[in-house]
Amino acid sequence: MNRIFNIIPGPQEDTCCILLYGVIGDGEWAEVKAQDIVEQLLAAERTYRKIDIRINSVGGEVNTGIAIFNVLHQSKADITIYIDCIAASTASFIAGCGKPVKMSRYAQMMIHQPMSCVCGNAAELKSCIAKLESIENTLCQIYAERTGKSIEEIRSTYMDGADHWLAADEALALGFVDEIYDDPHAVTFSNSLTPQQRCERYTARYLETTKDSFNTENQMIEKFKAMPIFSDCADEAAIMARITEIEGKAAAHDAAVKERDTYKAKVEQYETQAREAADAAIADEVQVAVNDGRIGEDQRERYVALLHTEKAEDARAILASLKPKRRATSIIGKAGTDGKNDPWAERFEEIRNDLKK
Repeated sequence: MNRIFNIIPGPQEDTCCILLYGVIGDGEWAEVKAQDIVEQLLAAERTYRKIDIRINSVGGEVNTGIAIFNVLHQSKADITIYIDCIAASTASFIAGCGKPVKMSRYAQMMIHQPMSCVCGNAAELKSCIAKLESIENTLCQIYAERTGKSIEEIRSTYMDGADHWLAADEALALGFVDEIYDDPHAVTFSNSLTPQQRCERYTARYLETTKDSFNTENQMIEKFKAMPIFSDCADEAAIMARITEIEGKAAAHDAAVKERDTYKAKVEQYETQAREAADAAIADEVQVAVNDGRIGEDQRERYVALLHTEKAEDARAILASLKPKRRATSIIGKAGTDGKNDPWAERFEEIRNDLKK
């Protein structure tokens, strides 16, 4: 089941299912990998309203199972979990991720203590035991929250070293599932078959019934390859890699736009401050001319307006050419005590000189 486009359209247009069929892990041998499930779930959330997660697995690596558990638990999508044939070991606690769980009338669930293979010295063995005990605590908490039982009750019942197989009616009565359904694909397998063999045979039968869906998937892939941006993609993995690349570029573009808008806002702020400073400087410049009598109050706005135009230098030249009209209040008290350098006399002299012109 090493597929990337492992999303099967459901009976309604806005529904689909994702298969957790096979051994769970991250090695080349694994058929259900955490990274694939995450990618499939994210893709399904963008397209479909309702997502069914279908389980048929004898279990596998606990760490991978916990990663899948977390992504399902945290998803805001409308998710329903179906146990189609077997949910054993790691697969059994994935079903406890907090979503509604339905179990086929002919399916089985198996719960047991986490296991590990290790060889080494005493310190290495002790470290392995500590890890197993920590994992056991996590699993007990998951099962306890799912069933409403206490952690110690779960531990004493299921973590005793034995494999505990539950039929659908037992799982329902104990709170591990919410509902039993009649599976149209179910068949009665011989008791001589191992759980792995039962899983494989059920998977083969189920996939036979979904050929049309996978044909639709192949058509979808061909549609992708018809687009210029995917034309050089040889298979599903290449298409998914290209989509990831596009998402990365889109995220980088969004970040660049955000950064640009931030700098743009700062530039606009600096420009506003510069305009306000220039306006204040012009206002002060004109106010000085009003104060020293070079222009009247009625001319203020005219000069303020001129100093804001391309004629500003001409306006400044005019203001500079005007003589200040000093008022009496500006020269009272400036006469020397010896009568020399009397500013009143100087002013009268200026007036006489003006009249002679």
